[in-house]
Amino acid sequence: MKKILILGIMLLMVCSIFSNNMLVFASESPGVDYTDYKPGVTVEADTASPTGYYATFIYEDETKAATKVELYSDTFHHFTIEDGFSRPYKPEEYKAGMFPAGGNADTTYYVSMEKLGKNLWGVKVPLSSGAFVYNFRITNPDGTTTTRLDDPNNPTLMNTATGIDSLSSMVYVPYNSKTMGTGEWLDRSVELPRKSKNGKVETVAYTGAAGDKRGLAVYLPHGYNENRNKPYKVLYLSHGNSGDKYGNELRWMNEGAVANIMDNLIADGTAEPFVVVTMNNQDFGWDYKKIEEDQFEYIMPYIEANYNVHDTPEGRAYAGLSMGGITTSRMYYYHADEFAYFGIWSAAANGDELKNIDTYSNLDKPSVMMGAGTWDFGLKPVQDLSNALTAKNIDHSYLEIPAAHDWEVWQLFYAAFVEDHLWKADSAKIKSED
Repeated sequence: MKKILILGIMLLMVCSIFSNNMLVFASESPGVDYTDYKPGVTVEADTASPTGYYATFIYEDETKAATKVELYSDTFHHFTIEDGFSRPYKPEEYKAGMFPAGGNADTTYYVSMEKLGKNLWGVKVPLSSGAFVYNFRITNPDGTTTTRLDDPNNPTLMNTATGIDSLSSMVYVPYNSKTMGTGEWLDRSVELPRKSKNGKVETVAYTGAAGDKRGLAVYLPHGYNENRNKPYKVLYLSHGNSGDKYGNELRWMNEGAVANIMDNLIADGTAEPFVVVTMNNQDFGWDYKKIEEDQFEYIMPYIEANYNVHDTPEGRAYAGLSMGGITTSRMYYYHADEFAYFGIWSAAANGDELKNIDTYSNLDKPSVMMGAGTWDFGLKPVQDLSNALTAKNIDHSYLEIPAAHDWEVWQLFYAAFVEDHLWKADSAKIKSED
């Protein structure tokens, strides 16, 4: 019998379609004293905040000509189970137990910043626990706008081997049980940077099939030893559709807070130290055959030649979100014997490939964990795959979280995958043999 792990709250509702434009513009915050704040973002406890914390953003306008500056993020809104995804709550409307979510233009929260002089602009925003993406939009003197600017004093991650940046700056907010509540998924401290015992993220480039230079990001755990007798297990982790052809190897490490999550789970003994590799699949146009060739003929040989990692299926895993979830499900269909673990999140291949599930071999061999957000437009394909595996009596784990199609849910999926699923079957096997 299939064993299903349900850690979320499942709802029957239509997701991601809004009857009107939910884009919200907040007013400026007059009367706030920004004197002691440096350019960048400062997070501090404040009893006046509904969350118990304020994030103070000071943007330094490098153009020195902006007539208006707006801070924005697609995950600053919060939602409740009762009201659903059609009712976003602005940050200042936050109440304990709400969940951050977004993932599309209709849920993007814009707030106008106050001009402070010396090309500085400021605003304070209450935020709940976790890691949040943010960017800026400026209005130029001619009335045009420049969007998707990161914070020059809190820049996004860059691949130093290719010179390409990720998309958003990040802000990290601690957890306060009194103001945020004590329900499941509310304490997201695991996403915050540690002050000690940190691993590191290396950004590198390898040569692909076309002779082009392609980017990778590699997380190495604290204490990584390239000469260790026992190779490190390795997770290959795919991004989703970002809108940019290049730099996608940075998304999980930057927006997904992977390094922070790994550092915290390894430090508290929840996870064993292992290596994480993130790649760029988007410039292949999500052509699975090209992605498959790149994975097996170029990425894995490069990683296995340059890092002390497993080169056998028993020590390898593959996971991904959205389009990366579809990619992961295809890896599972066609290469179930090449990886011991799979994580399929927020989408899955569910057309003819799912109909032909009986033609694939070894689907019962690896350990599989899948899931999506309650308000995630990628939920149904994941449910369809779960139902198909259930019909075949293939054991797997299913997880649903009150969230949408955005980094707020993928950070939680990654943490749950590492904490509760990844390499756990190995541990159980070792214990049974002792």
